[in-house]
Amino acid sequence: MRLTALVWGSDGNGHMFMEQVQTLDISPMGARLKGLSHPVSTGSILGIQNGDNQGRFEVVWIGEKGSDREGQIGVRCIQIGRQTRKSILYIDDQDFELERRVPLLQAFGYEPHTAATAQEAFDQMNKVHFQAVMVDQPFPGVNDVTFIDQIKRTQPDTKILVVSAFPSQVPERVVELADTFLHKGENQNKLIAAIEQLIGPGHTIKWPITRTIQRYKVVVPVAVRVLRSGVSVQMIGTSVDLGEGGMGVQVAGGELAAGEIINIEFSLPTAPHPLKLYAMVRHRKIDHYGIQFVDIGAENRQAISDLCDVLVPMDLPH
Repeated sequence: MRLTALVWGSDGNGHMFMEQVQTLDISPMGARLKGLSHPVSTGSILGIQNGDNQGRFEVVWIGEKGSDREGQIGVRCIQIGRQTRKSILYIDDQDFELERRVPLLQAFGYEPHTAATAQEAFDQMNKVHFQAVMVDQPFPGVNDVTFIDQIKRTQPDTKILVVSAFPSQVPERVVELADTFLHKGENQNKLIAAIEQLIGPGHTIKWPITRTIQRYKVVVPVAVRVLRSGVSVQMIGTSVDLGEGGMGVQVAGGELAAGEIINIEFSLPTAPHPLKLYAMVRHRKIDHYGIQFVDIGAENRQAISDLCDVLVPMDLPH
């Protein structure tokens, strides 16, 4: 299957890059790509996106110069994410205003819904949960205070943005009920900034939906070291699971933060020497941490693979 995809990551010189590539073929586990101009090495982790689908992929081979595979790389999927868009209900009885602002909201990643009457608005709110409701004021045919109050009662956690061309005529109670107010004549950038302040960016990626690398129950001592403000902090932990891409660790006598780069050291019966790896803290649950290996190396990867080959994989929810 030939697809155009967006790839980003860190090249061989440590510089971040982003560019488009083409797939030559794909499988449930990975893909063969061409057109990547930045140098990468085997074991590198790349982000790849096609449309709303996004995943993390590991480079497993690089085509040799002078061979039929020159200019190609083979990647294996580690995690698959899904893009979720935040929904906004825009209530305005003027069609030209709806037509003007809907494309703007879409361009910034939001999923806009529109309503020209109060009845249409409540019909939609009974079907869809909205992160924000944008209301033109004054709204014909209804009492503005009652209208905003009913919106709050229908979806209590939604954020309400009131826009008006006549700010001096906006009832004080409407201002109190709304989460923010904007003059209708303000430029589009201020509208988007106000929405982002209320509910954040238009879309997010949820990780992971599924894992394509299995985990195995492995319990070994783990030494953890993290550099903070120039000071090396040492911690002791125990692994709870292990895979080629990372491990779960229970840490005693300290805390780690998501996103931290750490050094970890542990021994496996399939490795002649202790494994010393750089890793990133991905998530935390009480004193358990999900650790992703950053630069594992072929020898360390083989040692982990040799051990996992003789173990039964843990059941993972999909």
